[in-house]
Amino acid sequence: MKSYYILSLFPEPLKTMFVKGLFEKGIQSNLFSTDFIDIRDFATGKHKKVDDRPFGGKKGMILKAECIERAITSIENYEDFRLLYTCPKGRVFDQSFASELMKEKGVVIVSGYYGGIDHRLSQVLPLEAVSIGDFVLSSGELPGLTMLDSIVRQIPGVLGNPRSFKEDSIVSNRIEGPVYTSPSSYKTYDVPDVLKSGHHEKIKNWKTNESLRETLFKKPELFLKSEPTDYEVELMTGLLQEE
Repeated sequence: MKSYYILSLFPEPLKTMFVKGLFEKGIQSNLFSTDFIDIRDFATGKHKKVDDRPFGGKKGMILKAECIERAITSIENYEDFRLLYTCPKGRVFDQSFASELMKEKGVVIVSGYYGGIDHRLSQVLPLEAVSIGDFVLSSGELPGLTMLDSIVRQIPGVLGNPRSFKEDSIVSNRIEGPVYTSPSSYKTYDVPDVLKSGHHEKIKNWKTNESLRETLFKKPELFLKSEPTDYEVELMTGLLQEE
């Protein structure tokens, strides 16, 4: 069974956000396990201090290396797991990285705070910095949950229907077309007749056409990851002529 850990100063709120719905069922079914570890439990001294002022005059507080090290090494067989640290200087997290991490026996994610973690920790342990994008957040908790969500949903059985994952836009490299539900008429807009026709082949063709339209005009870079088939090229040629 795969094991996942998030080290945080606020583990209970993170657990509440993550352990619910399909993920809670996955845990109960022993598809994977999660643990949210409180970094303060590994601080020493009366005040359980986990950070301190940086040397050299840098602004902000720095997480102490020894606290994080003790938290990580408290995990059984931590040497077998990938150790990640949410940091804007790290490798950018994407679907291919998520798939890579899902194949691991386990993952430990350290939430970044303040001005970062004492650099010496990465010299003591194989800690990998990971970023979810070029923007600034107040802490690494949401990036940690984002990565965990993306990794865990790929585990067979978690989503129930395996097609749900394989048909995701970023996984399939094609954006899904418009979707509709009841009522069939909303204000001045109606559900396309083809979707109500019951003609499976026509519905399939419509969905393929709309998927290509969305991809072509909104995320054409996806075609660099998965070269279009001759059929898709023919459809896209028609779409461009329409424009």
